[in-house]
Parts: sequence; C-alpha cells; structure tokens
Amino acid sequence: MIRYPTSKIEKKLLLQLKKKDYTIIIVTHNMQQAARIADYTAFFYQGDFVEHGKTSTIFTSPADKKTKDYISGRFG
Repeated sequence: MIRYPTSKIEKKLLLQLKKKDYTIIIVTHNMQQAARIADYTAFFYQGDFVEHGKTSTIFTSPADKKTKDYISGRFG
C-alpha cells in the first residue's frame, strides 16, 4: 500500500480538481487542512450545525461562540 502525505494529495488531486469547477466536500477534524484548501467551511458540534461561511471569515471572525471556542482551542 502506498501512503501519501495529506499535502501531496491536496496538491496533486484536490487543488487540480478544484480548478476544473468540481465541488469537493471534505469532512475533516484538521483545521489546518480546512484553512489551506477550503473556500467555505461549516462547523458542526455534537451533530448540530452551528455555522458556515467563507473559510477566511470562519477562522478569523466566527459569528458563534462555539465556533470561536473550538478554533481558539478552548474545547475539542
């Protein structure tokens, strides 16, 4: 089995597909990965939808306190 680092998969596949107008949905707990490759981010907490928006906005100015607490490392 060949194992590729996540960054290699992002560069070789996901970012190339994104340029071709494909919609790609990724579920991840890796916030760095989401910040690197996502145009939009949705945050769910314990199965409940909390908020969504442009990734840059979610990571810099989240509207919901739960999102802010998660991003800042207060829980999760």
